Amino acid sequence: MKRKYIGVRVVCGALLLAAAARAGETVSVESLLKEMTDRDSVARYPAADFRLKQHSSYNRASKTPDDPEGWFTNHDFNSSDKDHNFIRIEEKDGKKEWVLMDHEGPGAIVRSWMPWRNPKNGGTDIKMKIYLDGSDEPVLEGNMLGLFDGTGIIPYPFAHPSLRSSVNFFPIPYAKGCKVTTDQRPFFFIFTFREYAEGTTVKSFTMADFEAAKALTKATGEKLLNPVAEGADQPLRFSAALKTNQEKTIDLPAGSAAVREITVKLGHYEKPEVTRQVILKMEFDGKETVWIPIGDFFGSGIGLNPVQGWYRTVAEDGTMSCRWVMPYQTGGKVSLLNLSGSPVDAELEVKTGEWTWDDRSMYFHAGWRGQYPISTQPNSDWNYVHLKGRGVYVGDTLTIMNPVEKWWGEGDEKIWVDGEDFPSLFGTGTEDYYAYSWGGMSTDFYEHPFHAQPLAYKWNKLNRKPESLTGSRNTLGYSVETRSRSLDTMPFGSSLQLDMEIWSWSDVKMGYQVGAYWYGFADTTSNRKPEPEEVLNVPPLPELEGEEPKASADAFKGAVEIKPEMVVSKPQALELKPQDLKKMKIKGAWNSGNQLLFKGVRVGEAVEIRIPAASPVAEELTLHATKAKDYGILRLSVNGQPVDGDLDLYAGKPMPSGAIKLGAFNPVDGAYVLHIEVVGKNPKSSGTFFGLDCISLREAK
Repeated sequence: MKRKYIGVRVVCGALLLAAAARAGETVSVESLLKEMTDRDSVARYPAADFRLKQHSSYNRASKTPDDPEGWFTNHDFNSSDKDHNFIRIEEKDGKKEWVLMDHEGPGAIVRSWMPWRNPKNGGTDIKMKIYLDGSDEPVLEGNMLGLFDGTGIIPYPFAHPSLRSSVNFFPIPYAKGCKVTTDQRPFFFIFTFREYAEGTTVKSFTMADFEAAKALTKATGEKLLNPVAEGADQPLRFSAALKTNQEKTIDLPAGSAAVREITVKLGHYEKPEVTRQVILKMEFDGKETVWIPIGDFFGSGIGLNPVQGWYRTVAEDGTMSCRWVMPYQTGGKVSLLNLSGSPVDAELEVKTGEWTWDDRSMYFHAGWRGQYPISTQPNSDWNYVHLKGRGVYVGDTLTIMNPVEKWWGEGDEKIWVDGEDFPSLFGTGTEDYYAYSWGGMSTDFYEHPFHAQPLAYKWNKLNRKPESLTGSRNTLGYSVETRSRSLDTMPFGSSLQLDMEIWSWSDVKMGYQVGAYWYGFADTTSNRKPEPEEVLNVPPLPELEGEEPKASADAFKGAVEIKPEMVVSKPQALELKPQDLKKMKIKGAWNSGNQLLFKGVRVGEAVEIRIPAASPVAEELTLHATKAKDYGILRLSVNGQPVDGDLDLYAGKPMPSGAIKLGAFNPVDGAYVLHIEVVGKNPKSSGTFFGLDCISLREAK
């Protein structure tokens, strides 16, 4: 049977929800503020049942996937009077008001987003009004951006400027209905609100209640910005060197309890893919509910990208923490699995606490999906997750690899709940879903308790974008976007499907990976299954503007130049060719401006180089090589001891590799034998050659 789709739905109040609200419970500003920081409440199905809804400026030409041209139309804003990506225009006292949101029935606005109209100028003179329960007088009014960017009456972190956006999480409950208008044509906008079950008692927002709740508001804000796990017992932990494909487990205390904090720390993060190839697994009451790379679980994405949120923190020293509450009835397990291909030093710590299991208690789930390559043309919907049963969706982390500078994130989220004919949450852009805007130039780190951009282009918390580059456009390479939900969680009674459009300004092959998090009952299922093979399919990082690594003043201290006479073993057809690289005019890039080219070597072939030791005791060896468009992937060992990870020497143009730390080794017969095997090549490389500059030797510490 073919599903039918319909267009925008203006009034959702007549929708009957699956479960009625519990008698006697009143939704108010105070109750919602308390709920915002109550992690236990998220692990229980809502007592006052609701569905999350959204009114936005999505393009009204999007009606059905059967019409791809309309379904993927990107005109999801209002730039002229010809555009009607809003609900309607009303007249009041002879003046026009544009209606952005209009909901009948009990509910609460729990999130709003509006961007700057101009990416270089955040000013506007548009006035916004919020009317509740059919009143002719607005309960809130003010500058469309200033009201919700932290500079108005609603304080940070509830109201937040994000990157070129105005974002608000302060709850605005209403008993009978809510209408939001502007006195000029709106640009982009999103209002996300709870639609409560018929009969739910709601105390509508008033300025008197807002003033009365100021102390609670302040305390809640401080709590959001200084997150700690509550109710946790002494930790269970292990510290181990995990071999390839090795898994190590912590068994949880028997009986009814809840995991209240999980902490993971690796020995190093020098290779960004390690956060994708070390897997977090969890099992509760005999069922595996979590299988996800640690980077996608904690919000770091690929590599170490520090960020702090309400539910998760990635510290600058590499400690990753999670504070979602995870109940169970009889027992469980938390494990780390190393799929990286090299040994990994890892620490895992789990804190549990008391939990009383009841009929609303749910199991925590996290799943992962990765795909590379994926074409940006034709446009397509890429599925995060499809859930069946009953539960609550609580967040996700998206990591993309973009091989070009042009913006990749025009795609909109489309979220169907409980078998809807049309998604009740239809967005205006990927960056809008993650609460910022103008993504083409908003390549910078930002963080907030409920959303963040931990990495964009090459900028993160450890490497901020310089002020001199403000406004520059470059979204090349990896970007990491993360969002966790508190008041804007998404309950579902029978199903939930979350898709994100792949919509780029370039026709290219991209890499997509997503971690998704939800709670569900014992019979809730998902389409996310373990993908160990895809975990190893890491999208190759393009050269970031072809920037060469800068050598430090003592980078080549103790350097031994690689020369043909040092090669003690090679394939017969391999040609050794010394090359002068001074013409590259990259000052200080190579030790003496020369390299030895290994030409004609093929996959599976190996070379051995004997390097005289500088000391009879162990030394630190650092390799300096070259990258080029026809170079391969190497696997190294020194005196028979493998070097951690493979070395990809592809680059779009010749450039130095920078320092490649091989490790500390003891000399054998006064030398080090460097064994180099060609094991493959980057998909973009045209060959499997390689070029070596020198080896630096320093006494091991």
